[in-house]
Formats: sequence, structure tokens, C-alpha cells
Amino acid sequence: MSSLTVYHQSSPEYPNKLLTHAEDINSTLAVVGVQFSQAPVQQAVTAGTASEELMAASRVQIDQLMTAHGYASAEILSLCDERGEGSELARALRQEQACQPAHLHYYLAGRGLLALHIGEYVYSLLCEKGDLVGLPAGIAHWFDAGEHPRFAMLRLFDSRQVPGFVPVEGDFAAAFTGLDDC
Repeated sequence: MSSLTVYHQSSPEYPNKLLTHAEDINSTLAVVGVQFSQAPVQQAVTAGTASEELMAASRVQIDQLMTAHGYASAEILSLCDERGEGSELARALRQEQACQPAHLHYYLAGRGLLALHIGEYVYSLLCEKGDLVGLPAGIAHWFDAGEHPRFAMLRLFDSRQVPGFVPVEGDFAAAFTGLDDC
């Protein structure tokens, strides 16, 4: 089940709010310009499947989402690391970063913790299969897939090319609860 935990940045050990109902999550995130909804995944997806294979298998739904939300490019991140060997991708996602164009995360399989650093607050969103999260341009965020990452995530962007993500200075993400601590 998806959940949202809200922290003040000065007290990462004490959450201000914990929400588990989709409507409450949506209304709380809407106040800060983030969209949250849920939509069924239309095809069977296995975490760790090659991104190109998932892109081909999901093409109809990807095209529907791109048209419905006005996005111009897409990428799929997929990882299954049952032995906990770690991966460059999982480590890179765990660093706080910002992306200039607006983008949408759609979780195709597995789960992960998407943390949004907005103003003086951190919004930690436990995302699962079927969750759609629309992020405005420039929002600082990180994604924790846990010690044994298992997820497949589609990211749609409002620019024609998949943009680069700009790291945010410091290691702010390390102070907050990760996926394995939820």
C-alpha cells in the first residue's frame, strides 16, 4: 500500500504526518504542486527485465500516458538485485538531485521510496505498482530502492530528450529514513 510520510527538514527522525489513503496523499501533495494518482499497469512486468524489452511490451500504455499528460520522451529504469550486491543505478538514484523539465514517475513493478525536498519539508512517498507521480520542473528528490532493489519505473519527460539530472549539493538524503526502515 502506498503511503506518504512528511518530515520537517530539521527533524528527520520525527514525522509530522503519515498518510495511507490515496485521496489524502493526493490532496497533501497537490498543495506543493505534485500530482499523485493510481492507474492499473496493463501488462505483466517483472523487475529486472531489460529496459528496452519493457519499453516494447509497454508501448501502448506509454503512448497513452504521453498523450494524456503531454509528455515528449520516456525511459524505463528496471532493477532486480536479490543478492544485495548494490548497483550504480541504485546508488545514483539515492542521491538528492533535480531535473529541469517536469516529469512523471509510473511504477510498473516492485516498490521504492521517492523523497521530495520541497521548501523546509521532505515528503517521503512509498510508491508501488500502479502509482503515478507528477513532479514539477526543478524539484529536488531522491529514490531509495532499498538494500535489495526490485522495481521497474517508467519516467516521462516534457522535453524531447531524456534530460540529465543535476545533483543537489550535500548529502541531505542520508539523514532521512530509507525504504528498508519503513
